Amino acid sequence: MRYTLPTQHFLSFGIQVKRGKLDATGRSKAGNANIAEIHDQALMMLAHEIFDPETNRRVLVDHAFIVAGGEITKAARNWLGNALDAAKRSQIMFMDRDDILNQFVVTNLPLPVGALLPGAMPPRGGREAPF
Repeated sequence: MRYTLPTQHFLSFGIQVKRGKLDATGRSKAGNANIAEIHDQALMMLAHEIFDPETNRRVLVDHAFIVAGGEITKAARNWLGNALDAAKRSQIMFMDRDDILNQFVVTNLPLPVGALLPGAMPPRGGREAPF
């Protein structure tokens, strides 16, 4: 992902997406990812150049999003913050399931049917999201 600043400079973003919960346990359970695995992947993402076909140059990733379909525990966030030096820590941003759902509220989009709790009220107008 690339963002153009008003000065015509570019910021490059890398995204590491995991399906389940991110936790700081010593061993990953089925469906969960251990934050130590994410740490290694984030370091690789920030250290390696990528080719940007629009500018025809190799660029470094400026910021990394760590996105989880489940919860990112506080312990996992703290562990990663302590494992990274101050410069790299400022380059990591977290987004978990609650943050993703909040984006629907902020942009005034209807929530997907699968996001609603069983027995919850359907969206107004009875319309379903197209996905």
